[in-house]
Amino acid sequence: MVMGMNGGASQTAARGLRGWIIGAAVLVATVLVGATAFGALGGDGDRRGEVVRVIDGDTLVAIVDGEETTIRLLNVDTPETKNPDEPVQCLGPEATEFLTERLPAGTPIELEYDEERLDRYDRTLAGVYESESLINAEIAEAGLGVPVYFAPNDRFLREVEEASERAQENGAGLFSDEIECTLPGQLQAQSAAVGEVPAEVEGDPADALAGAASVLEDVDVFIASLDADGLPELGNAVMAGALLDSYFEDFREEAGDVRDEAEKSHSTLEELKTEYDAEQERLEEERRKEEERRQEEERLEQERLEQEEREREEREERERQERQERERQEQPAPSAPSQSSSGKSSSSGGGGSSSGSSGGKSSGGGSSGGSESSSGSGCVPYGPEIPYSDAGGYTGKRYGMPGGKTFRKCG
Repeated sequence: MVMGMNGGASQTAARGLRGWIIGAAVLVATVLVGATAFGALGGDGDRRGEVVRVIDGDTLVAIVDGEETTIRLLNVDTPETKNPDEPVQCLGPEATEFLTERLPAGTPIELEYDEERLDRYDRTLAGVYESESLINAEIAEAGLGVPVYFAPNDRFLREVEEASERAQENGAGLFSDEIECTLPGQLQAQSAAVGEVPAEVEGDPADALAGAASVLEDVDVFIASLDADGLPELGNAVMAGALLDSYFEDFREEAGDVRDEAEKSHSTLEELKTEYDAEQERLEEERRKEEERRQEEERLEQERLEQEEREREEREERERQERQERERQEQPAPSAPSQSSSGKSSSSGGGGSSSGSSGGKSSGGGSSGGSESSSGSGCVPYGPEIPYSDAGGYTGKRYGMPGGKTFRKCG
């Protein structure tokens, strides 16, 4: 019995051991199947990765769960560098460099997901952690990215927004006025240009006024571009979709202040130009009147000179006539014709010739018939008859012509 009892106990124990083994096997199988199923649904395998390379400021490639995966960082947007249809945006290369230095190839990373895992480009959407620090927020705090919301994923949005607010307060990256391409940098350049507009100008302020008008126009264009359509032209397209309403409200107010200064400078130069033009008009009127006075004086002087010239000519003419009259009066009266030495008398009919005067003039103007003087007179007349009143200063021998008013020169 004992042996029988012992044999029965042994059989019972053997059956219990077999049941335990079968149960354990089922449990292990269940755990393994569950673990496999859990991995397929998103277990720890897809929450860790290793960086392969950085594509741009908000996109990288990593080995995740044994596969090369393109990861787009959630709730942060960095300036464009890879879009062939758009120019490289302000600080785009710097954002890429930041992420490359922050996550060099081989860096282990952890991934956290939101409701949607893929975007329209089949990139995996995730929050990327390194050493328990959210890289998405680090980019925003450096001012190299801005908050962005693509519904329904907003898991990391609050943290990115807070980081962006710190960047704004610190004037970092896209919010720095010391970087030429940023919006604050461009506004700073506008402000500097306004500051260079002179308040006082020597001479004509036309050029300064034109420069002030150009500066004012540039400020107006800049302010008008602070919207979704204009920001790409300013090289800051990333800001167009950003959740930065409060920032832009303050920024537009600053830009408005710059415009007010530009308008004030322009108005000041307009007033200077108006005053200058009025002064130039007054001076031109004075110059015109002075020119008229000068021309009048020249005219009067010319008339005086002409009057003096006429008086001089008239005086000279009177003097000439007086001199001629004196000379005429000073000439000896013509002598009467003399009888010839032969004692012949003229015929009673006056047909005979009488001798001419031996001197200059004859009493009867020469021979009674107008003939030349006798050879004894020593005068051979030549040339035209000359009136005694117009002798012209001639003092030589003369041959008096009949009538006693003219003579001919003696040869």
